[in-house]
Amino acid sequence: MTDPGATWRDSVAPGSPRRDIMRTYATAADYYVFTGGEQPVNENDEPVTDRELNALLRRASIQVESYVRLARYDTDDDGYPVDPDVSEAMTEATCAQVTWWDETGDVTGADAISGVTKILSVSLGSGNTAGGQRSPAEARASAEAITILENAGLITAFVAHT
Repeated sequence: MTDPGATWRDSVAPGSPRRDIMRTYATAADYYVFTGGEQPVNENDEPVTDRELNALLRRASIQVESYVRLARYDTDDDGYPVDPDVSEAMTEATCAQVTWWDETGDVTGADAISGVTKILSVSLGSGNTAGGQRSPAEARASAEAITILENAGLITAFVAHT
């Protein structure tokens, strides 16, 4: 008989990472080490507060987890990697993701779908790249973060022969 008060958290297999914890893979101090002390700025080109930076690092951690969702690595009870090399890659990828958002000013990827704004003879923005239109997910993704995770063996390409 199923417990009517049970939640999906109660059905997690023993030894599996906890899914009810929001993991953050980098701190503000990690970010400053990664960038050499460079502080990100907000949409008004003002330095962000540590509170805002921590919020960006949390969002970037969610993004990094989405990149490695098919990767296999050992974790502790809270779902953090136990291998120091994997942990370092997750930290650096998280910092690289925030750096990308700081460079592009587009945390959500919304600019990729905004298109061109025309004022008289001036065109602003495009959402286009050399390869054509980018999806919000592609625009949001940091190539550097993905490369860090690939180099750590957390993102791999493989061919299944059937």
